[in-house]
Amino acid sequence: MKEKIVTKNDLLNKLRAYRTTPDDDVILYKQKIKNALLSNPYLLYALNDKELELELFDKHGNINWEWNEDTKQYEPLGEWDRYFGSDSLIRPFLFIPDTQTTVKCYVCYQVGFRDTVRYQPGLKETLINFAIFVHGDDRMDKLTGIPRHDLIGSIIRERFAWSNIFGMQAHLAENYEQTVDNNYVARYLTFQLTDLNSKVQTPYGGQSQMMNYQLRR
Repeated sequence: MKEKIVTKNDLLNKLRAYRTTPDDDVILYKQKIKNALLSNPYLLYALNDKELELELFDKHGNINWEWNEDTKQYEPLGEWDRYFGSDSLIRPFLFIPDTQTTVKCYVCYQVGFRDTVRYQPGLKETLINFAIFVHGDDRMDKLTGIPRHDLIGSIIRERFAWSNIFGMQAHLAENYEQTVDNNYVARYLTFQLTDLNSKVQTPYGGQSQMMNYQLRR
């Protein structure tokens, strides 16, 4: 059935739905990653931004969040979303930082796939890539004694390895470090999971449906 798109709002509502409908794994998974990272105080601490840390901890040194009995989850009381954005510390795309006077750390992530499962084109090997960049002047976390890029990498590993955040379990396929230039050290992690290959379609205003009924999620 052909979609009926009449107004600009219709168009925008269809595009906004990409964040929640299962049609496009790239957009949906990036949204899941964003939510997972922004709700992780360990990661936000390790990024070591003293200005944003005022949102992470209250004046008594407590984590600035509260328990929601309905959702059974902690919810931030501070503006933790300031850690995320195209000009912030957590970015949903690969970003190579330039030389700058301000010492900062960055976590970038990408989602995609290159290969389908052999003899099963309805399945694909999805890759979740994280790139961690730490300025050389902030390369050690003094309170833990751990190199900062290793600390951030371990926090990400703990959150995503063998988790079902994407529906299918993700396993760690790569974890290595290298020097980007004279200013930044970097660590790269890749998680891999076997997932459906474009099997779901959601018409505007309608229900999601499987394009191949031999497989169901």
